[in-house]
Amino acid sequence: MSPPEYTKERRYIDEVLSIADGHLWIEGCDTVDIASQYGTPLYVMSETQLRANCRQLSEVFERYWSVGPVELLPSLKANYVMAVRQILNEEGLGCDVFGHGELQAALWSGVPGDKISVNGSAKSAPLIELAVSVGARITLDSERELDLVIAAAERQQKSANVRLRVRPDYLDLTVASDFFPTMTIRDAANIYKPGIEVSAAVRVGRRVLQHPNTQLTGLMTHLGRHSADPAVWATMARTFGSVVVQLADAWAPWRPLELDIGGGFPAPRDPSNPARLDAPPLECFAQSTTGALLDALHAGRMDPADVVLQIEPGRSLLANAGIHLSRVCHVKRQDRPVPRTWIELDTTEMFLADLFMEHAYFRPVFASQADAPCLEKVEIVGQSCNFDLLARDVEAPAIASGDVIAFLDTGAY
Repeated sequence: MSPPEYTKERRYIDEVLSIADGHLWIEGCDTVDIASQYGTPLYVMSETQLRANCRQLSEVFERYWSVGPVELLPSLKANYVMAVRQILNEEGLGCDVFGHGELQAALWSGVPGDKISVNGSAKSAPLIELAVSVGARITLDSERELDLVIAAAERQQKSANVRLRVRPDYLDLTVASDFFPTMTIRDAANIYKPGIEVSAAVRVGRRVLQHPNTQLTGLMTHLGRHSADPAVWATMARTFGSVVVQLADAWAPWRPLELDIGGGFPAPRDPSNPARLDAPPLECFAQSTTGALLDALHAGRMDPADVVLQIEPGRSLLANAGIHLSRVCHVKRQDRPVPRTWIELDTTEMFLADLFMEHAYFRPVFASQADAPCLEKVEIVGQSCNFDLLARDVEAPAIASGDVIAFLDTGAY
């Protein structure tokens, strides 16, 4: 749709979101007009923000990983929209997939097989067969999966590129996890199922190296969004680097071609932060992770020259490129036993998965009343029969049926 004329008074929230004429705008388009034209509930993505995020992530990590190339492999599950994936293709990004459906979707959307990492646990034989046939990287989660890879490679008379997903024991990560406040990050990471324990990885890696149809290209790990503290990420990267050295020593003279540190980097407004604080600048995470990883490799006398650094940005790449628009169906009030106002929307928590997975807070903006003064505290709820609490204790203006509300940072998950 063609953007109307800009108002002279415009207040920017970020690079693409702004408030003008009492409404929320995205890339110069009035979100209220978008909601009227396309209906609600509705996801809206900013191509401008998405492309800018791709380039910023690449530039920042390349600046600090100066020893070799950097590859971005964003997880397909972070945003399944094929048009979004095609933009990422145009930006030269690879892809991380989980399961047969995601691999097929990545291929349909034009991702080259050699730019795909087939990740996840309990991979099926048909998934492995397809991955080998298209030349995808296969990130092993168990020795059983290696048996499937060898069988598929022998049937197809092809060479399969294999990496191991490892589970370091993060002894030094003793701070609390944002997801499990009563657990340390070390304990929380240890209950997460994917990955091969290091001593078992030694055996699996030897088998990969010994078979003529399998190539061991690298190692992968994933901490997840347990913390937005760059020091925590530095500890993770340092621990992973030590594991890389340990395994390389066991497999000498093998040397990795690629090291994948996974994803979980927070988005700028960081909806997963329990204190609702913005994340530190992306540069802090790039500097802390790459610096700590390089330190660990150098300490183990491993030369990192020309090793490809891979990252799997989901939220940090996609979240702030999207908003979710919903329309007010009804405003419900009660005086007793406790005064309360519910703003009932035409969406539901089922469309905002991170409310469950990461207890996220998607900041609501009253898109059609963006400049109106706040008059009361409300609960913003969806239309399902669950609690469907989308945002609690929100300062709100006078809202009526038909008003539009936008939830920020919903471009991922």
